[in-house]
Amino acid sequence: MLQFTLSQQLNTHPFTFTATGIRVYSFEEALYHVYHYWRESADDVLSNGLAAWVMDLGHTYQATRMKELRKAKTFTDRMVGFLRLAPYFDDTEIAALTAELKQWESRREWEQLKERADAFLTRNDPAKAIALYRRALQHDENVPLLNNLAVAYLRLGANGEAFRLLQRARVMEPNNTDLTLHYAEAAILTHQFDTAQQALQQVASADATTQAIVSYLHGLIAFEQNDFTHALSFFETAAQQDRSVPLYAMKMADTLLRMRQYDKALEALEHMPTRNEDYYTKQAEIHTAQGNSPLAVRAIKQALEHNNTAALWTHLAACYRRDYDFARADEAIKRALALDSDAESTRMESARIQKAMGRTRAYQSGMSDILHTLKSRYREH
Repeated sequence: MLQFTLSQQLNTHPFTFTATGIRVYSFEEALYHVYHYWRESADDVLSNGLAAWVMDLGHTYQATRMKELRKAKTFTDRMVGFLRLAPYFDDTEIAALTAELKQWESRREWEQLKERADAFLTRNDPAKAIALYRRALQHDENVPLLNNLAVAYLRLGANGEAFRLLQRARVMEPNNTDLTLHYAEAAILTHQFDTAQQALQQVASADATTQAIVSYLHGLIAFEQNDFTHALSFFETAAQQDRSVPLYAMKMADTLLRMRQYDKALEALEHMPTRNEDYYTKQAEIHTAQGNSPLAVRAIKQALEHNNTAALWTHLAACYRRDYDFARADEAIKRALALDSDAESTRMESARIQKAMGRTRAYQSGMSDILHTLKSRYREH
């Protein structure tokens, strides 16, 4: 049976869901997003922003009902009520999701927040994960939360904060192997090498996966001390012990890059089990170090085929800028800003491009905005 959309008019003003960054242009697309990404949609689904957008589409009834649904007692009632605002899903689909929502809602709040945060961490979005982990910690302080929050901070390079969190977690479970390995990594990255060595000595496991991680961490100690020969040896050992982990080959390439052995760095990448975004991004980094911008551009374009992110478009823009192709750099950075206008690295690259193109006023405005953001963050801390 044919099913007509609520609006028969073309809409050019999308609503962007905060957590996923996905844009929708119709009410039906919004329903589809909420149904399939209900965890990530939780903060948007009955927000003033979405309700106003629905109103702008001319769906007065739906927008009004959304405001009324905020009074519903349970999360399940609010979500299902929203999904029933148009005849888009059948009863079977609604019943299946209702059962899932009720099961999820019956769990403690910190578990729900952790599950949402874990999803963001899996998608390599640690900043959004951190906000949810910190909210979860307000309800309960436990090892899984402290560990995962620390991992998110490590991915952002906030190594000192990660180390402090893992210290707290180790008081609770001093014999937790995974926790000890993360603690050792944070100690290395904060240059507490003796502490890291002591932690690694506590890990007595014959498990091949653990042995590979320990080899990798010994390599990381050498790498952080600029002992690249020994670092390379440890990373090679880790790669031999567990060939399924791409990080070890990546770190081999990093080490050879620091040694300026560019061809060998490219060869090391061939040990990675898959040709994914990380593979092509690292390849581009090596080509950039060689001064070969065209090959760097090609590699980033291949990475974009795997994942369309603001970070990759920013990287591409930087490659074009270094090659003095400012028109393409400007085009690429606009694509990056469309995906994530808040990312500092993207905004900084945009300012550099404006300066290179002689757009002094735009450059000064961009730098002023970045400085304002940094000052605001400093005050918050």
